[in-house]
Amino acid sequence: MTKHFISYSPADALDFAFKLRDELEAGPPPIPVWLDKRDIQPGQDWDEEIAEALKTCVSLIFVMTNDSVGKKSVCKREWTRALKYKKPIIPIKLHADAEMPFRLDPRQHIDFTRALESENEFNAALARLRKHFTWLASPAGVLQAMKDRLADAERDLLRDEDPTQQTRIQDEIDQLKKDIAKQEEVVRDPKGVARRTEESIARGLERERQPERPVAGVQRSKFINPPPGLAPTYFQDRHVETGMLGGFLKDAALRLMTVVGRGGTGKTAIVCRLLKSLEGGQLPDDGGPLDVNGIVYLSATGTRRVNTPNLYSDLSKLLTEETAAQLDTLFKNPQAGTEAKMSALLSNFNEGRTVVLLDNFEDMIDPETLQIRDAELDEALCALLTLPHHTVKVILTTRLAPQDLALVQPGRQRRLDLDKGLDTPYAENILREMDADGKVGLKDAPDFELNSARERTRGYPRALEALFAILSADRDTTLRDILKDTAKLLPENVVRELVGEAFSRLDPVAQQVMQALAVYRHPVTSAAVDYLLQPYLPGVDSALVLKRLVNMLFARREAGHYYLHPVDRTYALSRVPRGEPSDRLEETTLPYTQYAMRHRAAEYFKQARLPREDWKTIEDLAPQLAEFDLRCEGEDYDTAAVVLLEIDYNYLLAWGFYRQMAEMHERLRGNLGDPDLEASSIGNLGTAYRSTGQVQKAISCYKQALKLARENKNRPGEGAWLGNLGACYADTGQTTRAIDYFDQSLAIDREIGSRQGEGIDLGNLGACYSYMGQTARAFDYYEQALAIDREIGYREGEAIRLGNLAEALVDEKHYVEAIRNAIESVKIAEEINNLSLGSYNNGNLALARLYANDLSGARAAAEAAQQYDEPNNNDYVLALLGLIALRQGDVAAAQAAFTEAVAQAETMLTYSAQNFKALDSKGLALCGRAVCGDASRVAEAAEAYKAARAINKDAGIVRRVLRLFDALAESDAAGALAGVRAAAAGE
Repeated sequence: MTKHFISYSPADALDFAFKLRDELEAGPPPIPVWLDKRDIQPGQDWDEEIAEALKTCVSLIFVMTNDSVGKKSVCKREWTRALKYKKPIIPIKLHADAEMPFRLDPRQHIDFTRALESENEFNAALARLRKHFTWLASPAGVLQAMKDRLADAERDLLRDEDPTQQTRIQDEIDQLKKDIAKQEEVVRDPKGVARRTEESIARGLERERQPERPVAGVQRSKFINPPPGLAPTYFQDRHVETGMLGGFLKDAALRLMTVVGRGGTGKTAIVCRLLKSLEGGQLPDDGGPLDVNGIVYLSATGTRRVNTPNLYSDLSKLLTEETAAQLDTLFKNPQAGTEAKMSALLSNFNEGRTVVLLDNFEDMIDPETLQIRDAELDEALCALLTLPHHTVKVILTTRLAPQDLALVQPGRQRRLDLDKGLDTPYAENILREMDADGKVGLKDAPDFELNSARERTRGYPRALEALFAILSADRDTTLRDILKDTAKLLPENVVRELVGEAFSRLDPVAQQVMQALAVYRHPVTSAAVDYLLQPYLPGVDSALVLKRLVNMLFARREAGHYYLHPVDRTYALSRVPRGEPSDRLEETTLPYTQYAMRHRAAEYFKQARLPREDWKTIEDLAPQLAEFDLRCEGEDYDTAAVVLLEIDYNYLLAWGFYRQMAEMHERLRGNLGDPDLEASSIGNLGTAYRSTGQVQKAISCYKQALKLARENKNRPGEGAWLGNLGACYADTGQTTRAIDYFDQSLAIDREIGSRQGEGIDLGNLGACYSYMGQTARAFDYYEQALAIDREIGYREGEAIRLGNLAEALVDEKHYVEAIRNAIESVKIAEEINNLSLGSYNNGNLALARLYANDLSGARAAAEAAQQYDEPNNNDYVLALLGLIALRQGDVAAAQAAFTEAVAQAETMLTYSAQNFKALDSKGLALCGRAVCGDASRVAEAAEAYKAARAINKDAGIVRRVLRLFDALAESDAAGALAGVRAAAAGE
């Protein structure tokens, strides 16, 4: 709320209060005011509404009249509460004989004593008040507010004889003097202070851009990532719950424990306490020894986020480097399903126990449907529950329990509800131990008061911490005061109520620092906080404020980064006006609104990006991913699209994060204003779909992107989407249709002078004519494309075209030349580290050497191709490897390769039933199985070939399929394959 609270006596200032409110809000400029008679609606609780207004107001206007300054005036309660909330008090003297209350000295009043005599006098006094509001928000006004608070504290120090209270007052005086010294410098030398702040932020940004990396290799440990929270030394009770968690870990049949409870019940603390104890091989509370092979900590609000890539990667870190590297290759396989990836990962955990904590999991759950939002994560957790034996155990802490997940293998799950708080004496002990030095009056408080505090807080740990925070932030408040204020209050959301009360007693700067953390949502450095608040707090230096907030249990610190408990984050953000999306466009005065602040926070991450040459892993893109989230939350979707389009194709796609890329583009759908951005986003969404085998979805996206490109006369975009559509049609056997699209794309690329695009189009046309058996025409297109690739230095294109030529040369039985081209293409693929081409081009080399009767060379090339694990080529490479091994007489190796080839082909077919190449590979591999002795697979092989020919019967494709079949049939001494060749030929 950004209103000024009017405190007055209805007995002698009601009309004046109404007039003051009306005039202030009429402007110019309009100044929002809160007045009880106008703002409290019928049926609302009067005391609660006044208390809330005092918490959220900008300042309190105290109308001094004979009645309002009297001993029994309600106004005293209002301005006293305002002082607790660190609000500026603006005394207005309406009656000449009304004396300033002692506690408000030495504040200067604004004289309205003659305002009732004439309208001119009233307007003159009103003008002074308006000017005072402006001054109050200036650095000088902020300084005076601090000095007023210092004067209050120094006066109280002289009057209070309690040694403990004197210590608290002196601490506040010392802190205020430091704050005043800083603020005086802001007033005295604003430009110099601003320059030093900018330099400090720049140093912080530079550190962000140069993250520390291990000197050599990956540092391996049994404990991955810092815990999302540490149980404080004052942790008490939860022995029964801790015992249940220990029992879950001991039971080999259990795999998932969901710890459910509302915010602030201590879910994270109890689990982290147990896991920290397990790091030493011991259960807490004398639970006995219990060894763990490793612990992985992930948190939806921490520095290491809850998602499938992090879960997979971090579990891999507990394995050998060689195994982790193999698993990483599998994870980047777009055609391998989540269950297959998790199966490969979890099969390495077959002894002991490994524990994974997924903290604050409610952020991953849709609150309406109670479904896990991230489909890949949902599949991963289901796989963890359903797969054969493994020893990985997952603990979820969440405010919302995932509904469908609970129905998956319920016998392997347990649920622990923590809605009940701590009992006596544990809650009371926590309060005493938090107040280790006795400064806030809890350490030596009477038992009955602490017992009452436990009842009011329901024993919830976060509520107990908030109670301590209230006392830490307000030296005038005692435990007895809090108990009296909450005597009639036992709300369902007691944690939020106390968190809000604690927040309201912080000084304005500390509140804004917390709000900055809430805007960022995830852990950030002090430099990030300074950057966000710089337009609002000139000379801001949040480092010391953050340290104080941590000490008072308002904020949390992890590896130099600060963040808030989810309840605190929600409340702090609720105290920032939402504003309008257009707020981010203000260049001179940035409004203090959620939209404006999210925009500025996104700008921080934009500046915190690592240099492009350091983009090696998904972690290196953390600033872009955070910026993307903030842009979307601030409804700045066009800028979010620009951020995503910079990293999606060459990084997320190249590294195998296809689903993440798709999910990010899906967030943008229907929200983009720029037609070119919309086309690019939809088109790249299609590419993400195609990479995961969802060809029909890809075609739909490409068609939309093409339509937009044509509407906006975007010729480069039109050419690109035509080419992508052609590739989809080629994938599904529609070769003639693919040629038409490639021809259109080629015409556009030549028209606009895109040489790289022209080379790609020519190469694609060559492949189509090769499919159709028009080899001479294919050679012509390949050679034209290769010449362009070499002319412009497009090494990837050169490797592709050399591989294409090798394949076409094999068709023409020019094996020596084919081998030479294949070897050169493999060399380039290795130089540019292109895994996909390493698979395809080694496969071409293996085929050429097979037909050249160099079986040992062919097998070496096929095994090399297999190592690249390219999903779109695995089934073919494995079938070819089986054929070669069979020709060598290695039946065992051949049978293993054929079996895996069938599995890979079937995986591909689950994504697209129109994948004729996978069907042909499956047919060949099943024939191989039959030759190896499993004659029952012959009919299935014939069906696979028939299905392939129903999709694609191009002459070149059929010729290749039959040559491979005939090469395999040379080993079929028993004639097991009789009749299958006709199916392969489509007869």
